[in-house]
Amino acid sequence: MNTVIKQILQKYLIQKNIFLQIIRNFHIPSYKSIRTKIIISSILLSVFPIFIMRIFVYPTEKKALQDALIQDLEGVGHKQTELIVRWIEERKADARIVAENPNVPGVIYKSEGSENFYRLLHHLNTLIEVYGYKEIFICDRHGDLKVTTSTGKVITNVAGFEFFQQAVSGSTFVSDISPSVIPLENEYGKLELGMPTLYISTPVIYEHKVIGMVCLRMDVMEISKLMRSVLLGETGETYLINKNGFMISESKFLKDLKDFGIVQQRTTLELRVTDPATGKFTRSVESCLKGNSGYDGDGYIDYRGSQVLGFWQWIPELNWGVIAEIDVAEGYGPVKKLHTIVSSIMLIVTLAVISSAFFFGKKMADPIVYLTEITKSISEGDYSKRIKITSHDEIGELSNSFNKMASFLEEKTQILKDYTTNLEKTVEERTKDLVRINQELEIQSSNLEKAYKELLTLDQMKDKMIRDVSHELKSPVAQVQMAIDLWSKELKKEHIDRSKEEKYSKIINDSLQRLRKTIGSILDLSVLESGRMVFRKEPIQMDALVLQTVTAMRLLAEKKGLALIHHVNQGLPSVIGDKEEIQRVITNLIDNAIKYTEKGEIHIFLEQRDACIEFTIKDTGVGIGLRKEHFGKVFERFFQERPRVDGAGVGLAICKNIIEVHKGHLWGESEGHGKGSTFKFTLPIAQEDAS
Repeated sequence: MNTVIKQILQKYLIQKNIFLQIIRNFHIPSYKSIRTKIIISSILLSVFPIFIMRIFVYPTEKKALQDALIQDLEGVGHKQTELIVRWIEERKADARIVAENPNVPGVIYKSEGSENFYRLLHHLNTLIEVYGYKEIFICDRHGDLKVTTSTGKVITNVAGFEFFQQAVSGSTFVSDISPSVIPLENEYGKLELGMPTLYISTPVIYEHKVIGMVCLRMDVMEISKLMRSVLLGETGETYLINKNGFMISESKFLKDLKDFGIVQQRTTLELRVTDPATGKFTRSVESCLKGNSGYDGDGYIDYRGSQVLGFWQWIPELNWGVIAEIDVAEGYGPVKKLHTIVSSIMLIVTLAVISSAFFFGKKMADPIVYLTEITKSISEGDYSKRIKITSHDEIGELSNSFNKMASFLEEKTQILKDYTTNLEKTVEERTKDLVRINQELEIQSSNLEKAYKELLTLDQMKDKMIRDVSHELKSPVAQVQMAIDLWSKELKKEHIDRSKEEKYSKIINDSLQRLRKTIGSILDLSVLESGRMVFRKEPIQMDALVLQTVTAMRLLAEKKGLALIHHVNQGLPSVIGDKEEIQRVITNLIDNAIKYTEKGEIHIFLEQRDACIEFTIKDTGVGIGLRKEHFGKVFERFFQERPRVDGAGVGLAICKNIIEVHKGHLWGESEGHGKGSTFKFTLPIAQEDAS
């Protein structure tokens, strides 16, 4: 609302300056006939509303509607992006749960016909019925098919496919939507070669080795249903594109596209989203393929040749783009219709006012001319003049008022002189009061501005923490929900497999532990970043603190087969700080070194560097794969170069905040993957010890 008011005032000031410039350069002739002046004034007054409507109201309404439309499109685009990403993550979680089924290793190692084989096949068919997958199949590490839910033609070895290669390499993989290499059942129940197909694969791990792969073949039409789940007017739609600019969901206008021969079966993988006139990508697709997100509120040509308003967003993890569009005619239709109706009404009113002006001009002008002559005489000091008009309207009342004014004018003049003398004194007193009130208002305004800034900072921190918590809790919550759903379905069976109870219980407990740890870490980081953490400062002997922490962590290192070696100089000067928080930093750095080191040694150094105490921990672990100029990213919240289930990605961010509050510096060094990492921090020596 404030933006709209500012725009109206800016336009008003511009138009006012232009109007004043015209008045200076253009002199209106002085007419003796007041009737002519009344007519001209009436015409100007009747035209003025149309001028205001055209110059201020219509553009402002159009801009306000444009902003509202873009916000709606942006909201729809973000919602659809979230739906797609969440849907893909749920399917990936399904694949991992299937891979963790205890019957899978037995089927991979043993031949078809075993008891595990039929139990697993029944479970997979149940999943297909519940979740609507097209096919679930399992292969060994060589790509040979071991079990599939398909009853038609199948590929017996999938070693050459990317989804298999990615899975056996140890990662959960989502393939591009691509044509099938064998005939598959389409949406009409017929076999079709080149059906749009999406695969989600994940490795089967047994005794810490990848022994095979689980793959889900998805129904691509489910994606189109998600894209059509949000209504966007009669001409509005949302759709997906891939990295080659082809539509990978079904268009709302599929029937029209078929009628014009643009597509044969469907828009998925058939329709290249281009401007029909130029053959080039539409504005939204061109920007989206560059990895950008944005909008166009002025309009551009879409793949139908229609002018549309649009919002687009690129999903880098899927290499897909989400586009939301609506026809300009539908979007701006209400403003244009309102403008036409109001303009017509104002034109009719203008014609009526002009006609009335000519009729009433003479009738109103004569009494006014007479009043002007008598008033002029009174103003020159002739108080004997009286106005002789006997009408009973406002003109008659005005005449009586002028007559009374002439009678009492001399008396009022004297009173006015006396009043003027007193008024000057009153004005002086009131001026002093106003100055004092103004000073008080300035002080209150300054206090209000300061309070507003504090509230704004707290509100921004609240929003940031909510986004962080929401972002980090999605995955464990989804795992808990999936485990509960699967166990609920198991309980409904006649024969309950109690071996699954422990598995699902472990999934739920692990996810809850991760939730608890993540929430605690986020709260700690939020308190640190807000500056509300109260530190208990005291002198700290770093050599004793480091040795104490190393002793406590040594058992954890030895359990993993690692040597934890310290090189701590004794008798170092003390530092000033919160002992518990500094120990928290040291513990976190040692714990990270143990986590990311599989074999070798971890060396810990403590020595004096000029006016600082420097702590160094050096491991022989996996190292940092980032370029050196990007090492700072490892200290950003939720950044994980190698994501782990037991970590939230905020430990190093908390450490960095603690060290910086103590006026120190924390940084990392590494020569690359597999070459180990070195983390260091410095703390200033206490002033007394430094002297």
